[in-house]
Amino acid sequence: MESGESFGTVSKRLKEEGLLRSQRFFYYLGRVSGKSGSLKAGEYELNTEMTAWELLKVITGSHVKLYRVTIPEGLTMFQVAQILNDLGLVDQIQFLESCWDPVFLEELQIPSFSVEGYLYPETYYIPRGSSPRSIIRMFVEMFWSRMPDVEIDGAHYGPLSIHEAVIMGSMIQKETGLVAEMGLISSVFHNRIRKGMRLQSDPTAVYDLLPYGGKVLREHLFRKSLFNTYAIQGLPITPISNPGYPAIYAALHPQKTDYLYFVSRRDGSHQFSASFDEHRQAIQKFLQ
Repeated sequence: MESGESFGTVSKRLKEEGLLRSQRFFYYLGRVSGKSGSLKAGEYELNTEMTAWELLKVITGSHVKLYRVTIPEGLTMFQVAQILNDLGLVDQIQFLESCWDPVFLEELQIPSFSVEGYLYPETYYIPRGSSPRSIIRMFVEMFWSRMPDVEIDGAHYGPLSIHEAVIMGSMIQKETGLVAEMGLISSVFHNRIRKGMRLQSDPTAVYDLLPYGGKVLREHLFRKSLFNTYAIQGLPITPISNPGYPAIYAALHPQKTDYLYFVSRRDGSHQFSASFDEHRQAIQKFLQ
């Protein structure tokens, strides 16, 4: 049953599918019992052995079939839309249109031109027939439930606002999956900001090339883009992924280091350096 369907439409469909003997009686039963305005969108398991009253109780009760959906940390809103589309829960285009709707974003109190960064990675149980907006709202409400004592208007933690922390957290999330390294990567970004250096984070160079899942090439680093931190000063214009709480926490609470560089060790971890000479040696050791 789709969100927004009328009781009359549902009654007609149940009749057409052979689940009702009398559409008129079912409609009357719903009106008299006061349940006709209590339809629950979702997918139900119904059969021809059910009476009209049993059918009515199911479609107006809590017997909705739920689909388990896990959103991993670090996915973009495009990838989230694809997951939901593949499960048959939403139309991908409609979902993304809602992600960019300025009126909806204002309602959600997101200070950006998309919901990127606020679709909290978690496991959800979603009924089929849910609207894209109701699903987005669920994700965003989960985000704020994981951010205690944080208010979006004017919230500041040291040099970063909460929205800036989400942006930096999205970069940290894309750089590493190791929670133990997140505070170190955050320290590199904060140290670079203080010194007026560009952040030069590889994942930012390809965010707006979606769909893009390949290796970041040298040619990508020279692209003119409001996301590419090789080409701009400071943070990208929006988050580049949907980070988990540890990455956002790390953005707000960087470790105290002198590090300005890091390079992959090719095993999921990174080598950190305070000088360019050390960094160059690390590159030669781990990447060449």
